[in-house]
Amino acid sequence: TPLRGGQPRRGGWGNLTFPPFRRTPRSPGQTSFFPILFIPMLTVQQIYDLGLTMAIASDPRGTTVVRDELRRYKESYEKLSDQEKKYFDKEYFKNPYSDSRILYTSKTNQPVKRMFAGIDADEAELLLADRLGNIDLVMSHHPHGIALADLPGVMNVQVEIMHQAGVPVHVAENLLNTRIAEVNRGVLPINDHKAVDIARLLDISYLSTHTFTDNLVASFFGDLIKKQQKKLYYVSDVLDLLMTIPEYQIAKQQKSGPCLYVGSPKRRCGRIACTEMTGGTNGAKEMFAQLSKAGVGTVIGMHMREDH
Repeated sequence: TPLRGGQPRRGGWGNLTFPPFRRTPRSPGQTSFFPILFIPMLTVQQIYDLGLTMAIASDPRGTTVVRDELRRYKESYEKLSDQEKKYFDKEYFKNPYSDSRILYTSKTNQPVKRMFAGIDADEAELLLADRLGNIDLVMSHHPHGIALADLPGVMNVQVEIMHQAGVPVHVAENLLNTRIAEVNRGVLPINDHKAVDIARLLDISYLSTHTFTDNLVASFFGDLIKKQQKKLYYVSDVLDLLMTIPEYQIAKQQKSGPCLYVGSPKRRCGRIACTEMTGGTNGAKEMFAQLSKAGVGTVIGMHMREDH
């Protein structure tokens, strides 16, 4: 965006101030103009806060619902006994996404100069970051530590997604409650703090941004489908649209691009729902029958289990 020198650009992600343009002589009779940008390095906490702000702004439930959820967390905390309050995760006061947390901080106020980011940044990636050296922060998309242990806590986001797709809210809640209990039993025996302990021993800051980024993905796809809806008649049109995304083009070259699990490219796509993009993990397999009854013809998902 063209900016005049000295004018700040204000947005939901913070304020960046652009200094005045500097005039530098190039040769007699000629001048050149260029902006000098001074953008301070962020700390781990500031990166986390930025991700949280972006996630709330992109939440499929809307910011009003998210703020109300945060209020409910505070109210439930006040009703607890002193003994129960010891075990309450107070991060819920500002962050409703239980799978996105600062897992370990090496130096609280140290600016992050170099960051190692990955989809699955666990023990191996932490050792690689240490081997590379000068890495201030390892950012993992998939959760570890308390973020993994409390993964079921973020799955309620799926209720609103299904409701928006036309499934009655009470049906969505009933299906999801069963699935949440299943996921909870699945994560309980996992040694979820192993990677966090390694980060602590290596003294490397460690951050998980699972639903932070999933909300951004869901928002991106929701906007994309909405803009192109009139052009999407067949399933092949949906696949072609996905292949306009550069990352999917790269994935296709790596033999892991978009895949049609059920149906045919020649079929009509009908109403499209992106129900597998955010909300922790896969929802209940029974939800597909409910989505079909609600008039959904095509589901776009990030990942699908075989029974789904």
